[in-house]
Amino acid sequence: MTAVLGAGADVARYSLEAATGAALALSALGLPAAWPLVPSFYVHQYDPQAFWDGGMAWTRVAHDMRQARTDVEKTVGDVTHGDAWHSEDGRAFDQRMDRYLRELLSIEIRAVAVATVLFLTAMLTMAMILFMALLAAVLVALAAWVAVATVFPLSAAFARIAALNAIIEMTATLKSVEGVLNTTLHACAGILGVLVAGDVFLGAAQGDFSGLEDFVDGTIAQGPLLVWGTANRIERDATAWGLGGRFPEEGVPGRVAGDRAGTSLPPGLAQAAGAKGVNDVRTGGQTVTGGLTPGQKADGSYTYPWE
Repeated sequence: MTAVLGAGADVARYSLEAATGAALALSALGLPAAWPLVPSFYVHQYDPQAFWDGGMAWTRVAHDMRQARTDVEKTVGDVTHGDAWHSEDGRAFDQRMDRYLRELLSIEIRAVAVATVLFLTAMLTMAMILFMALLAAVLVALAAWVAVATVFPLSAAFARIAALNAIIEMTATLKSVEGVLNTTLHACAGILGVLVAGDVFLGAAQGDFSGLEDFVDGTIAQGPLLVWGTANRIERDATAWGLGGRFPEEGVPGRVAGDRAGTSLPPGLAQAAGAKGVNDVRTGGQTVTGGLTPGQKADGSYTYPWE
């Protein structure tokens, strides 16, 4: 499994390259309908191994918490063994240890849940990569078929019509699969948010603000990475829209585009996006923000520009 997931990023890149070449060939053969598929190949550049490694890390946390509970239970059992312990101080100690054990169990349960979500995300992104690889193979086959058919005038028109119908079906299927994937991944993100932050805000509602303070401090410490990640996502989406040659139509980007939503980009922008996309694939990261990853300190926090 690890070997398969580890190859995911390379498979996604090869699929993008193959699909782009096939779409260019089909466009030259009179079938530009294949090109709008290219932005999706660009967007679905995932590294499932990173999600899987995250899941393994949280699995180790769950194991450590389980071992800690076992050790604490044994130690407490040795300390409280015997009738002499049943005093007011002994009962207070038992209550405190019970509360501590419940906290350890809560951490263990949440760690297992987070690991499960990350494993699921790894599997979903790998499945999407394989699906896109299949679409890329179909596009390459269509391009080869139409190219051969052009040699024979009687079959050229039929090949173009059949290929166009196949591309339309592929586009509809891709949109459907993307919708399911986006919904599922957003649900996974929501679950992670609840698991990580839910207990913090529940404690604050009960008067314990220590967890909330730690949460705020942790968010501030990770601030530069959050800003960088957001900028990186915006750059990726903008490049995908540029590759598609049209202003975005849906969501917040579509509303920002206003009256221009869905219309063609000014001349030159699509070509610039294409050149940038080539460089992104070659370097393995976004051209503008890819090299601006904030530096991480020894304590896990990130460096702000003024530090």
